[in-house]
Amino acid sequence: MRKYLLFILAFCILPLSAQNSADRLLQNTVYKLKKDGSIAMTLDAAVKNEGTTEHMEMVIRMSGTGFYAQMEDNTLWFDGKTMWNGKDFGDGIEEIYITEPTPEEKARYDIISLIEKHQGFSVSGNGTDTFILTASNPERSVEGISKVSIKVDAGTYAIQNIQVEFDEGLGGISATAKVTEYKPGQKFDKAVFTCPVKDYKDAEIIDLR
Repeated sequence: MRKYLLFILAFCILPLSAQNSADRLLQNTVYKLKKDGSIAMTLDAAVKNEGTTEHMEMVIRMSGTGFYAQMEDNTLWFDGKTMWNGKDFGDGIEEIYITEPTPEEKARYDIISLIEKHQGFSVSGNGTDTFILTASNPERSVEGISKVSIKVDAGTYAIQNIQVEFDEGLGGISATAKVTEYKPGQKFDKAVFTCPVKDYKDAEIIDLR
């Protein structure tokens, strides 16, 4: 379920003035993300599932089509064409799955476009610092997401907190993530988004291309 933290989206019915305010807040947040360019981000996340809560730190790197995410037992590299998914079962990465995602699958890792287009989601908010995207059909939305609330700094539009809720059919899973570090304008080497397979000599390579 940890992969669901990589996706951001949500909803709520409010008066028209609040609706327009939420739209502006969303677009200003998207504008900042685009302006910030390549981004390094760290999040303190918690996933609730069947009455239990799992805490973890998540490290994200984004630049153009490149995407990198690292959690306790999972590391993801995506260079815009090829994706490597490394599984860690306690002794380091032991399995690496290699795929070439379809255009639809690639779009799931373009977080900025997901927020900007929010296809299948309506926009609402509290009129000040939070916008919410709610799925019209959670069962068919991205990864079964039903709602995502994003709180930003009202002055700078920097994302501060993210709350994600999933379709009830998935078991009432929800996730929250607090941004603890945000560094815009980074200059990443392309290697950041490519798995150094040769460094994992003991890992089983499962090439699904």
